[in-house]
Amino acid sequence: MIIGGLSAFVACGGGGGGAAPEISSQVMSGKIGGKAWTFGTGEARTSFADATQFLTNAYGGSFVPCTDNTPFDTDRMVLALPKAPGTYTLSASLSQTFFSADTKASVAATSGALVVDSVTATTITGGARFSHDADNAVDGQFAVTICP
Repeated sequence: MIIGGLSAFVACGGGGGGAAPEISSQVMSGKIGGKAWTFGTGEARTSFADATQFLTNAYGGSFVPCTDNTPFDTDRMVLALPKAPGTYTLSASLSQTFFSADTKASVAATSGALVVDSVTATTITGGARFSHDADNAVDGQFAVTICP
């Protein structure tokens, strides 16, 4: 389930074309709401609004994905991930949002890029570098589970 208030809309820079952005080879990490954050578990589901995307919650904690154990009281990234591998930059059709559990506030990424390396029947892998400001910025690699 995707939770979060405001979303930024980020558009597809196009699958495959263009140079890949400089994204860290480490696990996605940074700050959300001014607090240190490191990616732990991700859950993706097909978007109701756009069948070419997955709506994804990227959590800092580790848990069994796609179960009733989803922690809604934690900082997270709410991402729209394309179903096709490629390099994507911010514009109007993909939303990338920082959600702070402490304040229950969401802020939209205003700069950055996304690389989807692979999409299988069960997993999406890639990297991202997004920021809103110094207190809301992430960079690095992720692997998220696609929920049935």
